Amino acid sequence: MEAVSNSSTEKSKLQWFEQLQSPLLHYSFGILRDSEEAKDLVQEAFLKFFNEEQKIHHPKAWLYSTTRNLSLSRLRKKNRMILDDGIRQLDLFSITDDYKEENPREQLEQKEKIYRVKHAVSQLPADSQNLLKMKFHKRMSYREISESLKISVGNVGYKLHQTIRDLAFELENEGVVE
Repeated sequence: MEAVSNSSTEKSKLQWFEQLQSPLLHYSFGILRDSEEAKDLVQEAFLKFFNEEQKIHHPKAWLYSTTRNLSLSRLRKKNRMILDDGIRQLDLFSITDDYKEENPREQLEQKEKIYRVKHAVSQLPADSQNLLKMKFHKRMSYREISESLKISVGNVGYKLHQTIRDLAFELENEGVVE
């Protein structure tokens, strides 16, 4: 197995691309199960690599990590329900009042759950409600939220995580989600 170089200047950009394009495509496809999206994300990872090459000390590890992060971000964006620390997180703003259930009791239960979720969200502080709306209703990226609120991307992630975790815990205790 070839040792990873500490300097990306020892290999040309083309060599890194030729060596890692195919394995990264397989890696991304394994996460996304979509070859076109995998191609897009690997291309994006290489574009970032080419722009930041001088700063990167371990190109192979950096490319795998970047591809993984891009793939997982795309997967989260694609799926409106994600797992985080074993707690189910719901896209609370995609809940509708459209009922496909024929059974009136099931319709009533569904209406009650929707009411309880909306009520729980309404009880959050205004800034937390706004953060949830930006992320799930407006489908803004962390970077877009960061720019809008003038806080760091990391702080956006932290605040969202805390808000959703607390909300999920409360809804789980009330029996709204399992």
